Amino acid sequence: MYKYATAIGVDAGRTGINYGIVRQDGAVLWHNRIRYSRQRTKTAVLRKLFDVLDDVLAISAEQEINPLCVGIGTPGFVDLHAGYVRGMALHIRDWIDIPLAGMVQEKINLPVFVDNDATLYGYAEWMFGAARGQDNMIFISLRTGIGGAIIINGKLYRGPNNTSGEFGQMTINFKGPRSKWGGRGPLEYYASSQALVDRYNRKIKKKGDPFKMVVSVIPVFDRFKAGEPEAVEVVKENARFVGIGLGNLVNIFAPSLIVIGGGMALAGEEYIDLIKKSVLENSLPACHEGLKILPAQLKYEAGFIGAGHFALSMLDGKVP
Repeated sequence: MYKYATAIGVDAGRTGINYGIVRQDGAVLWHNRIRYSRQRTKTAVLRKLFDVLDDVLAISAEQEINPLCVGIGTPGFVDLHAGYVRGMALHIRDWIDIPLAGMVQEKINLPVFVDNDATLYGYAEWMFGAARGQDNMIFISLRTGIGGAIIINGKLYRGPNNTSGEFGQMTINFKGPRSKWGGRGPLEYYASSQALVDRYNRKIKKKGDPFKMVVSVIPVFDRFKAGEPEAVEVVKENARFVGIGLGNLVNIFAPSLIVIGGGMALAGEEYIDLIKKSVLENSLPACHEGLKILPAQLKYEAGFIGAGHFALSMLDGKVP
């Protein structure tokens, strides 16, 4: 395909939508970001998605750009070839059994391709970001939920049903609480951004200072950097849990690189270093020999860049 072909890339996440116009070579020609209202139902999210597509199509016409297709990254399990969301998603009610590609294609009359959001983040980092040129890489997305992507011998590993990379459901405490999906003590329960916020707020409440409670990880990391004892304790605990999960993956896959993405990866070098320390403590020396652990480079743009490039590849008959 011509390297300057363009696509609309949409990252329909758990808290909002990042979207833009993406070129085949990974260049972003335009982008925007919106957040959902408090109502996160299937109907509300689809309404927002259609509003976003109206917006980006208007911008495309205004700038005389002719996108060839649309790529959408979504939480949940996806039937890649049908563009059908099969599985559930945390924080979006009833996000299941949705013929998403067909619904969108009917509205905008362009080919539409759908994949899992975390898979597309990792794909973007592999193609254009921190993992460019790597043949064996693990990508983990640390957000409200935890997912990821696996590159083996220069190919994206999907599994037979396109369900690989659900790192957040890895059991790290077999006596822990039962996951919504059936397992016990999953990594997501201990290491996600929501887990960090919840643990911090419990400490603050116990201390008797409810006015310092938070709704996102940003102030927690700010207070961690400032040396607040409660923030330091929960961030160190969180990094240890992340490292335990990644240590398991290192022992299994022995990758040359781990890329840490999602909003929590923006916390800074000290947080990444804490994760590195835990990974090395929780993996075999032979498996982590030469291992590099880096923060993602593409940040919030990764999802829609990956979605756009994925769509162009699918249009060209190549499944990434």
